[in-house]
Amino acid sequence: MPGVNFQGTAGNAGLGIVVADGFQTTSGITSPKTVVSTTITFDPPSLTTGAFAVSTAITVTGVALGDAIELYPPYDTEGVIYQASPSAANAIKISLINTNSATKDLASGTWGVVVKRRG
Repeated sequence: MPGVNFQGTAGNAGLGIVVADGFQTTSGITSPKTVVSTTITFDPPSLTTGAFAVSTAITVTGVALGDAIELYPPYDTEGVIYQASPSAANAIKISLINTNSATKDLASGTWGVVVKRRG
C-alpha cells in the first residue's frame, strides 16, 4: 500500500507495534494454549456428492465449550471437508461435507485431536 507507514506509532517506532483508535496489538491479548492433545478413533459416514453429516458426540476428556479444535486425519480426505467443535464438556462433534463429484466413504482411523483455549 503506497504511502502507508507501518513502522510504528505512539512512541513505538521500529517495534512493529501499530496503535489505531486506542487498540494496541500487544496489550491484553492472550495466545491460545494447548489443553488437550490426544487421538480418537473415528469412522466417517459414507457421503454422496454435496452431502453434509454431523457425528454423534465423541468423548475428548478436557474439552470445554468455546475451545478451538484441530483435527489431524490419518489419510487423504479426498475433498471431504471436516471441522470439529465442542458439543458439551468433554465431548466434540465432527461436521463433514463431501465436495466431490462422487460418493466418498472414508475409512475408520485414528485421528489426532488438539484442543486449544484462550487463557
